[in-house]
Amino acid sequence: MRYWIAILLLIPLLSVAQEHNHNHSEDQNPFEQSSEYVCPMHSQVVRNEPGTCPICGMDLVEKEPKQDLSEHEGEKSFTVPESSQQAIRVTTAKAVRKDLQPQLMAQAQVRWQESAQRHIHSRAEGWVEELHADVEGQWVEKGDKLYSLYAPDLVVAQDDYLQLLDSLSDIRNGNSQQSFKRRGQQRLRLLGMSEAQIKALEQGGETEYVVDYYAPESGYITSLDIQEGMYVSPGLKLLTLTQDNQLWFFADVPAHYSKQLKIGQMAHISSEHFPGGHWMNAIDYIYPQIDPVTQTIKVRIPVNDSIDRLREGLWATAHIELEAVKDAVVVPVASLIVTGANNRVVVKSGAREFEVREVTTGLRVGNQIAIEEGLQEGELVVTSGQFLLDSEASLQGLGLDSSDDAPAPQHNH
Repeated sequence: MRYWIAILLLIPLLSVAQEHNHNHSEDQNPFEQSSEYVCPMHSQVVRNEPGTCPICGMDLVEKEPKQDLSEHEGEKSFTVPESSQQAIRVTTAKAVRKDLQPQLMAQAQVRWQESAQRHIHSRAEGWVEELHADVEGQWVEKGDKLYSLYAPDLVVAQDDYLQLLDSLSDIRNGNSQQSFKRRGQQRLRLLGMSEAQIKALEQGGETEYVVDYYAPESGYITSLDIQEGMYVSPGLKLLTLTQDNQLWFFADVPAHYSKQLKIGQMAHISSEHFPGGHWMNAIDYIYPQIDPVTQTIKVRIPVNDSIDRLREGLWATAHIELEAVKDAVVVPVASLIVTGANNRVVVKSGAREFEVREVTTGLRVGNQIAIEEGLQEGELVVTSGQFLLDSEASLQGLGLDSSDDAPAPQHNH
């Protein structure tokens, strides 16, 4: 009987203890997440209590608890505590709308105009008996003697022409006489003889075994490829004559200005090697290809000046007047994250909210760059700490490099 009385007395006590244990288990939820502290610079350093990073020595900051992604499906923003922003020194700038006036300076160099150069070739095969213009860089006038040539074909052509002249009296038809004479003269012209030399041949009646050749125009000898005694043929370039008042400036313009370059834009050119010198003219040609080494576009600017003042190869600076970009959305260049896949910025959309956004860039002027797509006037872009924020977005699966089709991590068991 005492045994059953004792059991009846213990039942209420057990019920109270069970209720107490139940309430205690609710207070100590084993699934409740404990606080974690992470290094702002090294996200792999995670601790259960405050401290310092063993790598860089920075104070660890409390990590935000993970949110249920199903509640924010489709959103690209992520949260960064203000303490973490201070730790990585986040700074921002506002996207503003303004006109951009590019100030383009490009390196330029003097070159001969291609049309100002004349290549001299022999019309007949033979040997150079005497070279009269024998110094590269020498100035020659039109009609000056360049070289003397012994050419067997030219000797034969002269003999044939003299025989033709002797036989013209046997041809009674005057028109036929003139036709044969013109054909003989044309043969001599094609072999390089001048009108004066043909006339002297007709009057003298004797073949010239060594024939002189003369400058067809005035200019500098900018290339000399023969010497006395050399055997020459029509395919060999003997020398090059270049006129003195036909020069070009070639300017190398960075490729990112390609959209702003246009034929007809004015260029002002000066050179520190030529004190007081100033040249101004419009661009007359833009070359279509980009130099693979320097990543520049070559533009051509004619200049009317004498070689007495300018020299081929002279370096100069060209200031090219480009059109202004009107009403552009502009941000600092420092805010831009440039990758091989895209250009992007980190936008601060709230006190603790950020978003990585892809942008299309336009003209860059100094430390500012125009944004053609992806950003609106008044939005805040991160100018310092954006690379760490971009990495954080990637870790949370919110970066532009992340994809639903990305391969799952592989596990080795």
